[in-house]
Amino acid sequence: MKDLMKWQVISLVSRGVAMALGIIQSFFIVRILSVSDWGLIQIAASIGGAFGIYQHLGLASGSTREISAAKNDTEIFKIFLTSVLIRYVMTAPIALWLFFAAKGLALNQYSDKALILPLQLYALVLMIQGVQSILNSVISGTKRFKHLFLYQSAIAFVSLVIYIPLIFLYKINGYFYALVLFNLVSSLALAILAFKPLKPKFELPTRAEFKLLFKDLLSISMAIYLVKIIYTMWEKSGPIILGLHISKELVGIFAFAMLYAKKLMAISDAITDVNLPVLSDRFVHNFDEFKSLFANNFDKIFVIIVYVAAVATYWAPEVIRLVVGGDKYDRAFPFVFPIVFAFIFYSFINIIKSSVSIPAKYSRDMILSFVLLIGGTLGFYFATASWLGALEAMSYGMFAGALVGFMYLVISSQHKLKFVYFNHDHVLILVQCFAISLAWSIDNLFIKSGTFAVFTALFVWAAFITHFVKKSDIHLFLGKLRK
Repeated sequence: MKDLMKWQVISLVSRGVAMALGIIQSFFIVRILSVSDWGLIQIAASIGGAFGIYQHLGLASGSTREISAAKNDTEIFKIFLTSVLIRYVMTAPIALWLFFAAKGLALNQYSDKALILPLQLYALVLMIQGVQSILNSVISGTKRFKHLFLYQSAIAFVSLVIYIPLIFLYKINGYFYALVLFNLVSSLALAILAFKPLKPKFELPTRAEFKLLFKDLLSISMAIYLVKIIYTMWEKSGPIILGLHISKELVGIFAFAMLYAKKLMAISDAITDVNLPVLSDRFVHNFDEFKSLFANNFDKIFVIIVYVAAVATYWAPEVIRLVVGGDKYDRAFPFVFPIVFAFIFYSFINIIKSSVSIPAKYSRDMILSFVLLIGGTLGFYFATASWLGALEAMSYGMFAGALVGFMYLVISSQHKLKFVYFNHDHVLILVQCFAISLAWSIDNLFIKSGTFAVFTALFVWAAFITHFVKKSDIHLFLGKLRK
């Protein structure tokens, strides 16, 4: 437990540094670009991301799992080569198709020629990105978390240096020039980090080894691949669908609320970076220890994530006005609450997926939870858009879909594992955070600050009486943080 928490603390610090630099980067971007420019960028990025996800094949998680069990460095290298070969068999046709289809998509579907070059640049990005997650798996699978976390902080600074001048000079196109350059630098850095410490004999896998690795990699990877596609479609569905029916400016408003909410994903991403390799090992070798470790850890992560979400929503108007330097995105305020908690529920899906579903190979339940995620979102949107309004329907649709998917995954995994890790105490703390979040509209800063202090005191009290957090946990956390 202490070792898991140590790496989670380090991962959280690393992600926190990266997130802080990302906020600074966003601060400059939203000031340089107009709301319409930001909306167009999100449409292009959503189209590119929606097609690009088909290259994924679930190989990152599958590779991490296989590399964790590899006997030596040469075997790791063979797993890497096999994964990369499989990846680029998918990536190359998708990237070429997107490059040559960019003109038709821009003019026929969105009636905006400004989308052509961004989509073509995104096709180049897909070719460069293809190797990144596999290199990341080499580092994570060999449990060199220190290198991975240092990279995450350093690359966020590199991103800041690359994006701001290029966007300042070339506006919309500059964003995608920066995206290409940033991914090139990231891939080179990951390659050095992944293989410099290893001492493999650089041998190609034999035909028999390739067939065996292919089978092992795809045994769980295809399920991960499918849920990754569904998640990306869920995430990108807002800008893609809204872009067909409303103005670029309104898409920009929605996309900004999503940008704000997605920053909170850094917490769950930091947790899953550690949980997947560590809990996969525990599940196989000591199931009783796995249950205890996961349940105790989940309680603490739950408290941190929902409180951060509540704080981010409560202070959203003040933070957003500070970042953008005015009221340019004030219309995004009402959408922050549903979208923030949509991504929070997805964060929990992501943690359970990496900590339980993948180690236990509960592929069917994992896939069904993601089907409910996107099905609930689209169903809610199309059922309510005519009377709620497009932005409101999409925002609360994402919230509804994420909640349904999360609850299904909790119920199904608890039934199969035969132990409870989510109960009425979690629900009560969640309701408490909803109450904090819904008070975001208080105008008077003095009253808002005082109310927040009361809310926080009650939340801390609730965290201790439920035993989700203990004094020993605080001392342990602070000790790891100081180290």
